[in-house]
Amino acid sequence: MVIKMQQMDIFSQIEENKIVQKSKLHTYLDSLVDKYKNPSFITNDPIRFPHRYTDIKDQEIIGFVAAMMAQGRRTKIVESIEKIEVLMDKKPYEYIMNFDYEVEKERFKDFSHFAYRNILGSEIVCVFHLLKQVLIKYGSLKKLFLEGLNPKTQKNVKEALIHFTDTIFNQMPPPDVTIDGKIKALLPSPERGSACKRLNMMLRWFVRKDDVDLGIWSEVPASMVLIPLDFHVSKLSRELGLTSRKQDDWKTAEEITEKLKEFDPIDPTKYDFAIFGIGISGDVIELPD
Repeated sequence: MVIKMQQMDIFSQIEENKIVQKSKLHTYLDSLVDKYKNPSFITNDPIRFPHRYTDIKDQEIIGFVAAMMAQGRRTKIVESIEKIEVLMDKKPYEYIMNFDYEVEKERFKDFSHFAYRNILGSEIVCVFHLLKQVLIKYGSLKKLFLEGLNPKTQKNVKEALIHFTDTIFNQMPPPDVTIDGKIKALLPSPERGSACKRLNMMLRWFVRKDDVDLGIWSEVPASMVLIPLDFHVSKLSRELGLTSRKQDDWKTAEEITEKLKEFDPIDPTKYDFAIFGIGISGDVIELPD
């Protein structure tokens, strides 16, 4: 009986320590959110582009483009989006609605953005050609996304993102183009296991509402959005004990987000500011004792 009581005391102490550590990690992450989630974050981040516009239709389109191009070094990303914005005459929605593929493929022929591979202007104008058809049919990207979303039956945005990307790529391609893997890589789908970092980042921008994020898709519950997962976020998440998975895939993004819901079940992706902020600032993680 004494041994059993001692075992119970040990287990009880272990559980108490876990609760204390969880509370300390919660406090630590909240402090990092407060540190990084402020208007200065916008200055060097691709989210600066939708903030330049007041019309929601323009914010949607340039936000979509900025997220699609957010590959590689941040300075290069911003530089490339600036070039696209100029080619759009700084009228994103009007540009797509009046898009002429034959004209624009010539204007974009010298454009390229180097990330993990060279993203060519010919690939971007193909997506724009598909996007025009989506806007003609739906009127907005939000209406397309909401068509695939059911908060009552879906735990997160996975099915809605699959519907979103499938619908875009199921539009009629330009006459001289085959929609291949290079083009689809611009808008990956969770159906194939991708973490969909850039699309989840776009959703964070559009769904959350504060001094940084826009909140223009308020119909989407913030609790359904996943953390935008890349190599750096996954690495730091493992150091923080938010996941033990080794792959940077959709399941890992789900696992990290579910862990963050223990701290904020309504708005877990606010912690993207904390984890991503550590990465871009070069700050050292100060794990609670």
